[in-house]
Amino acid sequence: MSPEKVISFSNVSFRYGPHDVIDDVSFDILKGDYLAVLGPNGGGKTTMLKLLLGLLTPEKGSVEVLGTVPGKHGGQIGYMPQYTSVSKSFPITVRDAVLMGKVSPGLKGVFGIKFGKNASSAVEKALDRVGMLTHINRRVSDLSGGQKQRVFIARAIVDEPQIILLDEPTASIDQAGKNSLYCLLRELNQDMTVVMVSHDISVLGQGVKSVACVNRKVHMHDQPKITRELLSEAYGENERGSCPIELITHGELPHRVLEFHDESDRKPEGDWHD
Repeated sequence: MSPEKVISFSNVSFRYGPHDVIDDVSFDILKGDYLAVLGPNGGGKTTMLKLLLGLLTPEKGSVEVLGTVPGKHGGQIGYMPQYTSVSKSFPITVRDAVLMGKVSPGLKGVFGIKFGKNASSAVEKALDRVGMLTHINRRVSDLSGGQKQRVFIARAIVDEPQIILLDEPTASIDQAGKNSLYCLLRELNQDMTVVMVSHDISVLGQGVKSVACVNRKVHMHDQPKITRELLSEAYGENERGSCPIELITHGELPHRVLEFHDESDRKPEGDWHD
């Protein structure tokens, strides 16, 4: 039996005004995958997520999520947006922030919205899963960056979705917080498909199963392996032909892999680093 497709793009194009952002892309995401979406700013990563959520409609082609058009899945899709800051003057608690993930037509309670009787237990379960249950009555604005991200992930999974979409979940936290969050996402991937947009290429060593390089086009890789081809697809090449970023890796001896000094340093074939 072939693996089940949970997301399919078929010849999809989208533009903002005269600017092409997604240009005739086709790919599938399989059930149980943990996909890292890499690429430069403006390359189309967040636009791709919005197409998946039904917040945008393709100009050409079609998007299918869980067998139907985007935006018709209720709690089956969890979403954590890129910008999740909370003003210190906004007194929302952790409990209420996660409850907002259960808002649906016909329910009323927090801020005039009333929730079903099982909502409270669902919130506690989600917070326990992300390690934040003991903080349930704290104000979100009083939490650390990593704690806030866990609360927003709890909000995204409170309905126990089949798919969770995350847009730059580690952007505002330190390295220790990133490592902790990556461990959490690996655990969540045991029960749901994870699609994560990231600028942090080190995520490829953190449980990711496949990679999508998005830069107007989409190039899929079924292994989280850093190669010259992957970096070129995700970020392009500068005029010297080297990757325009530094890559910091971890091991017994921390080290950096930097660009080539001259043509004689290049390897003719193979991976970009040893």
